Amino acid sequence: MLHTYVFYPLILYVFSRNKTDKNNIQYQPNDDLPEIVVICAAYNEEDVIAQKIESTFSTTYPKEKITFYIGTDACSDNTVAIIKQYQTTYPSLKLIEFTERTGKINIINKLCSMAQATIFIMTDANVYFKEKTFYELVKDFKDSEVKMVCGNISKRALNDETITKNELQYFNFENYLKSAESKLWNIVIGAEGGCYSLRKENYTNVPSNFNVDDFFITCEVLSNKGKIIFQESALVHEDIKADTEGEFRRKARIATGNFQNLVYFKHLLYTPFSKIGFAYISHKVLRWFTPFFFLLNCICCACLMGDLSLFKYVLIAETLLLLFPLLNNLFVKTGVKLKPLISISHFIVMNFALLVGFVRYCKGVNSSVWQPVKR
Repeated sequence: MLHTYVFYPLILYVFSRNKTDKNNIQYQPNDDLPEIVVICAAYNEEDVIAQKIESTFSTTYPKEKITFYIGTDACSDNTVAIIKQYQTTYPSLKLIEFTERTGKINIINKLCSMAQATIFIMTDANVYFKEKTFYELVKDFKDSEVKMVCGNISKRALNDETITKNELQYFNFENYLKSAESKLWNIVIGAEGGCYSLRKENYTNVPSNFNVDDFFITCEVLSNKGKIIFQESALVHEDIKADTEGEFRRKARIATGNFQNLVYFKHLLYTPFSKIGFAYISHKVLRWFTPFFFLLNCICCACLMGDLSLFKYVLIAETLLLLFPLLNNLFVKTGVKLKPLISISHFIVMNFALLVGFVRYCKGVNSSVWQPVKR
């Protein structure tokens, strides 16, 4: 637990702080840039889809080299109607309607099989591009060894809820780790699905029952020893607001997908002292097993507390920590917000979601159909 949350970040800080982007083989803005296709799955995104489309075609990237595929997953709102309105303005906007719920995985597999461009831009409906985002996501592909480029997603809170701020802090922590891994080793342990690019030949169909497509695709690239770059200048932004129940569902779904990928790509664990193996275990695997380490520690303390009173006090402290989320809810209902209490509660709930995801994985997953968090 200390290694994944403390020692590994410190190791990255010490060895990457004086490093810069090592890739000097890049397209220049005036070069003949490659064609790109933007891939997006959407389900009931009427509140964000218009801004998404406008941000796509408002970039400085040559418009004749942009194709935008949106696959709609049996939407019951006005998402499809809004997209059709924009098709008259942007002929390269392609709508592929799925009349029955099929899930994000099946949609992006279908869209990628239709796409002809050499570079895929994978994105979510509520992530908005900046003027230079596409160029920054593409410029490193002049280096034939670069297979994937991760965008730098800046999340903005739409309200002042402390739980939302904790999510932002955790996400910024993740971005720091990915940036440092990229500078040190030209790898990133897990692209953020909201925005990343990859070569067409490096896209592999994701199993239809998997919950986390972005990590599957990242692991495929890692398995083939391809370079993955975290491009800090490839800025996009995403607006988020507090939705505790929705965030828990999302985390549990992602946790289920993490364990699916852990078993599928178990060969990445076979070389723990390689850069990929060390980063994968330190950044992800140990974190996924944090709730199990915590429970194991409680069991050990319970078995040993008869020999030394220290173990009794540690067990009491750990038990009290598990009650923090309930205590935090009581304070919130009375209008009192204690930041340390909220932060610890957020960490505990995050790990409880990992346990829920593990149980769901053990039961078996038959579908990747999802319910988006409220925008």
